[in-house]
Amino acid sequence: MVMFIFFHRIHIFGKMENEHKILRALYDQNEWWSTSKVPDALLKTFRRRDFYVLKDALLEKKITAIVGPRQVGKTSTMYQLIDDLITQKVNPNRILYISFDYPYLTTITETPLNDVMEAYSSQILREPVQKLKGAIYVFLDEVCKLKDWSRILKGWHDLKYPIKFIVSDSSSADILKGSSESLVGRIDTHIMLSMKFVDLINYKEGGDAINHISIDLRNMIGMSIKESNPEKFYAALKESYANLIPHEDSIKIYLQDYLLKDGYPELLDEDSTEICSKRLREYINLTLYKDIMRVFDIHDPKALENLVTRIADETAQRMEYANLSSELSIKEDTLKKYLNCLESAFMVSRSEFYSRNRASRIRKARKIYLSNVGLRNALVGQLNRDLLNDSAELGRIAETLVYEHCKRLKYCLEPGSNAEIFYWKNKKGEEVDIVMEIARRPIPIEVKYRKKIDNEDLKGINEFLEKYQKTCLFGIVITKDLLEMRGKLIFVPLWLFLMAC
Repeated sequence: MVMFIFFHRIHIFGKMENEHKILRALYDQNEWWSTSKVPDALLKTFRRRDFYVLKDALLEKKITAIVGPRQVGKTSTMYQLIDDLITQKVNPNRILYISFDYPYLTTITETPLNDVMEAYSSQILREPVQKLKGAIYVFLDEVCKLKDWSRILKGWHDLKYPIKFIVSDSSSADILKGSSESLVGRIDTHIMLSMKFVDLINYKEGGDAINHISIDLRNMIGMSIKESNPEKFYAALKESYANLIPHEDSIKIYLQDYLLKDGYPELLDEDSTEICSKRLREYINLTLYKDIMRVFDIHDPKALENLVTRIADETAQRMEYANLSSELSIKEDTLKKYLNCLESAFMVSRSEFYSRNRASRIRKARKIYLSNVGLRNALVGQLNRDLLNDSAELGRIAETLVYEHCKRLKYCLEPGSNAEIFYWKNKKGEEVDIVMEIARRPIPIEVKYRKKIDNEDLKGINEFLEKYQKTCLFGIVITKDLLEMRGKLIFVPLWLFLMAC
């Protein structure tokens, strides 16, 4: 009996010591419990568009997962959401943030999340989780460092307590894998990528005027397609162009930076291209080695590296799987697996041939893009000002930006769609760079980022308009400076089109 009491007391003491360590970790990471505000050092003042979408998601019962590449601002957005909840008069004690990167948190206990919730409810809320008096918001960062995180969260979600879980991790591959296994039907993923061009402009210029112009343009694209009225879109472009004249010179300077380094938040105010290139190469290495190779059990890291470099060299080009696998000395099935992995990590995008016939789509070669032009430029050693004078390279980079922005535009106009974007080519070799389908109507987009555009450059898009004349209302030609409408073609400067996405 004495021995039982002795070991029981040791167990109680150990549990109390663990709870003390957990509480210390919680207080360290939840300063707003004491101050009623998020520390200034953690709070970014600029709120990108993703913030507002995620703010609305806080009202939903499902788990919200913020998914995206490394260093795009997922954690910063979490802190902004916390700050907004406090501003909306939510009791700061009802907001819990925990990063499983915190030292020792996952080692001092075998059930970290359960023990965190127990300590939080008993010592901070002073309410049992089974009888919560109101909603609580639980932000879990670096959640994939919690063993069996998806299974554990499923258990909590299925209890139907008034707890809103918001989760994120630096490894999107881990999050997506967990979401597809245990949390189907219980989790909504919000994809957060590097900042769109309009986000960069809003960050640099401040205020809401430019943001409103951008949103109006985006809505007008959808309306013009649905109403079969391309003139309405062109009129909106002209009006926006006129309103943006005071900002035009600045916007074109921002575009040069965006063509070089894309929209990583950490690099927005970094002028040194050498430093930008170094950091972006670090992101690439972390994504390849800490995320893709670990999560997907890749056994040939050199082949994966070679594949990424090859895609970076030839971004926006059609690639035959058979030829590519032969060049890399890997099996075609292995190549497809690697491409799927890279796509899951948001490093690579693929574009299928546009056809109403699914079999035709599958048979044709894919166009492959390295999704982020900053990563691409860093990888091939071209993140420098000389690139801005290389018209051939700039053309492919401009196409990559347009392609990625079209994916986001399609998702905004048709939420819930898989945001597929296509290319087209006829038997004569005439091609359309990008085909975006909205409301089952194809919109061909040709990227000609240069000052002079002749009729030869427009053969492909005109052939497409002829072939699909029953459903295709107009085409878009992306230019360097030209804004005009010729027949069914709307010519739009790159900077203005990106703002509409």
